Amino acid sequence: MATRNNGRRGNRPTIRDVAARARVHPSTVSRVFSGHAQISPRTRQRVLEAAQALNFRPNAIARSLSVQRTQTIALVVPHVFEGYFQDAFFPQLMAGLLAVTYSHGYRLLLGGCESYSDEIVQILDILRTRQADGIVVASSRLDVDTVGELQRQAPPLVLIGHPPAHHPDVAWVDADNQAATREVVEYLIRLGHRRIAYVGGDPDNTVVKERLEGYREAMARAGLPVEAHWIDYGYFAEDGGYQAVARTRVKPERAPTAYYAGNDLMAVGLLRGLRERGLRVPQDVSVVGTNDSPEARHLTPELTSLRVPYREMGAAAAEMLIQAIQEGGRPRGHRLLSSKLVIRASTGPPPRR
Repeated sequence: MATRNNGRRGNRPTIRDVAARARVHPSTVSRVFSGHAQISPRTRQRVLEAAQALNFRPNAIARSLSVQRTQTIALVVPHVFEGYFQDAFFPQLMAGLLAVTYSHGYRLLLGGCESYSDEIVQILDILRTRQADGIVVASSRLDVDTVGELQRQAPPLVLIGHPPAHHPDVAWVDADNQAATREVVEYLIRLGHRRIAYVGGDPDNTVVKERLEGYREAMARAGLPVEAHWIDYGYFAEDGGYQAVARTRVKPERAPTAYYAGNDLMAVGLLRGLRERGLRVPQDVSVVGTNDSPEARHLTPELTSLRVPYREMGAAAAEMLIQAIQEGGRPRGHRLLSSKLVIRASTGPPPRR
């Protein structure tokens, strides 16, 4: 006696099951999972919810062969310093990327490497083996031309950060790092500070150089000198900020009364180093961090920090990349996002002598 299985094989849901639950034609379900650009967001969401309720999983390999797509974008992480995964930058960037890829029915492939120089090898391996349809490039080292090599390979790519000057046609998303740092330093100057230190991350990092330019610009506009020992690099690590305290205070009579750190981890190190020297924050020295990490409001004192829109940057990069993939072209244009200074208790006027 024959029995009906309602379109299932081995009790596994089919496209017809998903279509019936979502109240659409089976061809619509197929178009959603093939990344078709002409499906409305409301219909796409209804199909995805039906598929999730039925635990439907399309055959990714067969789909990629039939439509020449993997429905995947990739990000390769250059794991080159201790604080990379402790810094607020990475989880916020990932949150933005994941939110957009999921909403479009895409996956995010995360690859890792041990150095910036190995990054291009990992990226090309992902692309040559067709594991991803496009890539978000987050490398910002000036000594590795990852962008140039990728342009020669011609995959769809979006850069997090400004492209090198000789690659002006690359699509990119970034924060206005120079303007944001200038605003931070100008805020400290308005409080009355005249000896302000800059503690950056990796000196070969493009963002670090952009922030240093903003620092120098603000000091120059105010007619303030910049002494060599006020500029230091903590490589984005807490201990780097801690060590910077000793290096920036080699001349006690010209020691900084305020610090701007390139991330909150280094700012935590600065707070510890200053405290060990018997200096009070903000009564004796002011400290500003960057990234507005969740810990910033729980420190003592609560940390003033520059909130950089990393989540929004990740989301914008994913949107640009997926749109180009679906349209069969290359990403174009750029987006420059603004940061916001969140003022808390770690900043105040300098001490009166």
